[in-house]
Amino acid sequence: MSDYGENAVLGLVRNAATFWLALFTEMPGENSEGREVSGGGYARQRVSFGEASGGEMSNSEALEFPTASEDWGTAAGWALFDAESGGRLWWYGEVDVPKPLHAGDIYRVNVGCLRLVMD
Repeated sequence: MSDYGENAVLGLVRNAATFWLALFTEMPGENSEGREVSGGGYARQRVSFGEASGGEMSNSEALEFPTASEDWGTAAGWALFDAESGGRLWWYGEVDVPKPLHAGDIYRVNVGCLRLVMD
């Protein structure tokens, strides 16, 4: 697919739903298996994406998860859902550097660091 086509598809995805970022300690897959972080103050975070360019788009605002009130495990993967709880899985991937999340930690995603890439 051309970059133009990829950008068009990503634009359709971006406008299709409100997306929520979930963290996983065991990688999600095509059918949403895996183990999402739960408890200890965890909550999915709403994601906004910028315009697609070059066959990719990324988060347009920084994301910050609540302070963990207990150990969450090691963040190894992420997924986008169309609901704050439950919902349908749209996209998933691995965390670049798995991070252990302990009580008192805050997980942040800087602008442009959550990238959806078509190629």
